Amino acid sequence: MFVTTNNLIDLLPYYKTKLVDIYEDNEIENIFYVICDYKHNLSRIDVKISNTLLSESELLMHRTCIKRLLTNEPIQHIIGETEFYGLPFLVNQDVLIPRPETEELIDFILSTTKNSAFTILDIGTGTGCIPITLKSNLPLTKVSAIDISEKALETAIKNARLNKVNVNFSHKDILTNNLTDLPQFDIIISNPPYVLESDKLKMNKNVLDFDPELALFVADENPLLFYKRITTLAVEKLNKNGRLFFEIHENFGKETKQLLINAGFTNVNIINDMQGKNRIVWGELSK
Repeated sequence: MFVTTNNLIDLLPYYKTKLVDIYEDNEIENIFYVICDYKHNLSRIDVKISNTLLSESELLMHRTCIKRLLTNEPIQHIIGETEFYGLPFLVNQDVLIPRPETEELIDFILSTTKNSAFTILDIGTGTGCIPITLKSNLPLTKVSAIDISEKALETAIKNARLNKVNVNFSHKDILTNNLTDLPQFDIIISNPPYVLESDKLKMNKNVLDFDPELALFVADENPLLFYKRITTLAVEKLNKNGRLFFEIHENFGKETKQLLINAGFTNVNIINDMQGKNRIVWGELSK
C-alpha cells in the first residue's frame, strides 16, 4: 500500500508530496477535495469529520488520479465533468473546458435580453455550454448550435440531455460549408478559435496537451479568420435588429469592433472581463 492508512483524509499529505512540483499547496487541496466530491460524494467538511475508510480499489483509484495529474491532465478530465454557470457539463479531450470568461459572456447576453421568445445560433459550440446555459435560463428560446467536430457534438448532445434542455445541434464547417440551409436568427453567438499559433510558447501543458487544437488556434497571419466569416454569415442570417455576440482575443478588440462596423452593425461595443481585458464584442444589425 502506498499510504500508511486507508483513511481518506490521510491521503491529502500524499497528494501534496506527489504534486508539490506542479501545483501550489492550496491548489492541491482544492484538487483533492474535488476528487472526493465526485468520486466519493463527500464534501470538504464530510471528508474532515467522517473518518471515511477506503477499500483497496478506492485507494488505487486515487493513485491513478495522481498519476494522471502528474502528466498535467486537467482535473476536469479526470473526473469527467465541470460546472459552468451552475450547471454540470461533461468534458473530455474532444472539447474545450468551459472558461469563466465565457460565463461573463452568458451574463452579458442575459442582462441585455428582455424576453426569451426568440431564436439563437451558437457557432463552434464545443461542450454546448453556451446554448445549453441560455436555453436553461431562457426556456422559451429556440436554440441551435453547430460545430465542425462530430465528437464535440456527441459530447454537447449528452450535455443537453444531462441538463434536460432541447438544443438543435448540427455538424457544419463554417469555413467551407454552404450554410444557406440555416434559418434566420435573432441572436448569433460565437466563441471561435482565437489563440494565435505563436502563443503556444506561453501556454500551460494542461491546455496544450489536453485541449483540442482545432478549437483553440488560428494562424498569426489571419487572426480574425473566423470572425470575418461569422460576421458575413450574420449579415445574411440575422433578422432585423438581430444581435451578434463574440468572445474575443484580448489584443484584437478594436479590430473586431471595426469589422462589425464595416459590415453594417450599429451600437457596436467592446466589453471588458473581470480582469479588465477586452473580452466581448457585440453589435446590432438594423437592416
